[in-house]
Amino acid sequence: MLAWLAENKGVEGRGVEINSSKVQRAIARGVSAYQGDIDQGLAGYPDGAFDYVILSQTVQETRRPLQVLREMLRVGRRAIVAFPNFGHWTVRLSMLLTGQAPKTKLFPYEWYDSPTSTS
Repeated sequence: MLAWLAENKGVEGRGVEINSSKVQRAIARGVSAYQGDIDQGLAGYPDGAFDYVILSQTVQETRRPLQVLREMLRVGRRAIVAFPNFGHWTVRLSMLLTGQAPKTKLFPYEWYDSPTSTS
């Protein structure tokens, strides 16, 4: 998403990613990104450093979502939070047929085994 925003909207953005291989892929695509744990906060950025802070498809994976949201609002003037649509009919049908929490292309892990930080 950050690459698209930079290319199509002229956004100067920075990404935070916990997985080092994903950081390397982002940098290879020309996206400014660093390896970090969003649950640990954004201490490297001063108050109001950004116009917008976007947390996309991630809040459900954080250990301390309220702290993450507070940090987003500290470093950005506005915050955008996007959630995965687990209410989509294909996911709901899968739950009906399997009786298990959804697994999707975006979230291929069991609900109890999602990769998390080592904090």
